Amino acid sequence: MNKKILIPFLLAGCLFSLTGCGKDQSLETYKENMTVFCNNIIAQNEVINSIDPASETATEDLLTSLDTIEAEFTTLADMEVPEQFSAIESLADEAGAYMTEAVSLYHEAFGAAVYDDTKAQLAAQSYQRAIKRVQYIGDILMGQLPDDENVEITYEDSTSDDSQTAE
Repeated sequence: MNKKILIPFLLAGCLFSLTGCGKDQSLETYKENMTVFCNNIIAQNEVINSIDPASETATEDLLTSLDTIEAEFTTLADMEVPEQFSAIESLADEAGAYMTEAVSLYHEAFGAAVYDDTKAQLAAQSYQRAIKRVQYIGDILMGQLPDDENVEITYEDSTSDDSQTAE
């Protein structure tokens, strides 16, 4: 069992809380909620990394931590997103859905009579998709555009309903 599920780039997402974003209460609340989310994910990462793979409870401990991470991602998806960052809402929803899928697949992989490597690989892919969306959210909150060839950025002009797509 690979006990190292690393989330170092979540630290970057927490950095946006250090930037001055004005006194908008909804934005301040969102910043606080995102900071709590990041800290909770980092804490669970530390728990996962501290699991002794030789322990009789290693699988149970891993699945419990993954359940906690899934709950955090559900909270992320349910957060009220400030108008300035409305594009983040769909990313948070996708991250939550991917994490739910990943954790479900991890439970199936480890809960089978014989470890199911195919489901574990599918779970890892969904997990990475969820984390990638959190990384995109962190980029956006820090004022950067996600740097990925698979990302399409659409700009909306607040004075018209027309939009342009960046290539």
